[in-house]
Amino acid sequence: MPSDSTVVLRSIRRWVLAAVVLLGVGLMVLADTGYILSGYVDGAIFGAAGVIGGVVALGSGLKLLGSLANLFDVDDLE
Repeated sequence: MPSDSTVVLRSIRRWVLAAVVLLGVGLMVLADTGYILSGYVDGAIFGAAGVIGGVVALGSGLKLLGSLANLFDVDDLE
């Protein structure tokens, strides 16, 4: 059985990963909004920001899903 501090740290890690997913999605939305408000000019700048936001959201989202998949780890049940 894991200690209380390990459980709290895992919970904090999951919440931070969820926040990073939301920040990545927010960056994608801001990039799209900026591209629209600029009159569809400066596409490279906003496109790069959108790609970076997408990579951050995808990476942290996959890490979060992996963390949730290990929620009932075999070692924790002993």
